[in-house]
Amino acid sequence: MIQILFVLIAVSVATSLIGSLLLLRESLMVADAISHTILLGIVLAYIFTRDLSSPWLIFGAAAFGLFTVITIEGLNQTGQIENDASIGLVFPFFFSIAVVIISKYFSDVHLDIDMVLLGQVELSPLKRTEFLGIQIPTALLQGIMISLVNLLFILIFYKPLKIRLFDPIYAQSIGIKVKWLDLIMMSLVSLTAVTSFESVGSKLVIALMAAPAMTARLLTRHFASFIALSVVFALLNSVLGYYLGVNFNTSISAMVAVTSFVVFLIVLLVTKMPKLHKQI
Repeated sequence: MIQILFVLIAVSVATSLIGSLLLLRESLMVADAISHTILLGIVLAYIFTRDLSSPWLIFGAAAFGLFTVITIEGLNQTGQIENDASIGLVFPFFFSIAVVIISKYFSDVHLDIDMVLLGQVELSPLKRTEFLGIQIPTALLQGIMISLVNLLFILIFYKPLKIRLFDPIYAQSIGIKVKWLDLIMMSLVSLTAVTSFESVGSKLVIALMAAPAMTARLLTRHFASFIALSVVFALLNSVLGYYLGVNFNTSISAMVAVTSFVVFLIVLLVTKMPKLHKQI
């Protein structure tokens, strides 16, 4: 059972790092859009492989997740459509194309979004990979690697990333390649989302991207401390949710998501109390 906790911790670190950037960029719901549109990537990969167990299905999902964010960004850059409206246009379109293809050509094949989205963290230790001569859960290895990649991205591009997230117009004026920075960041969003979907399920991934970052935002406006607090709250939510799920014999993923909201609500109330007292 302890391996389940390790998987949760690895995934929570990966998702909280990239989720904090999405929050500052006001693009959190991109993760939800990806959770729908990757079905088309799965379908397209299956057309070529005809194998439901092929790793190319995951690759197709990740690639189409990236294509989704590029499409959303393209619509945003026209200046005619807001970010939330772009998301509302793109993900129903791609998701519906996938449904049409499945219903028309693959109605007799169990090809649906459950294959990638509804991962169960309780089952994650069953799928294992050998690393340095040791058998460990594949989800744990993926989570650690994605966490390191996301952390390296933040460390390497810390200053331009900070300027871009807080003032994109100023960032462009001083020569920061905002488009390339956004492309790398959103590529990591897609990679983090799809690999994490497979490990713990889409709903928990979205919760882990959103709740820790939103909680940290209540406590600080400093970029470095905001990133650090996002990770701390992600770890706290994962550990508490794990032990509550085990003790109450219920879904661990669901309990982590519930815990994430409760922790956010507690911090929100605590931070609002001094303001309420001043008003009274």
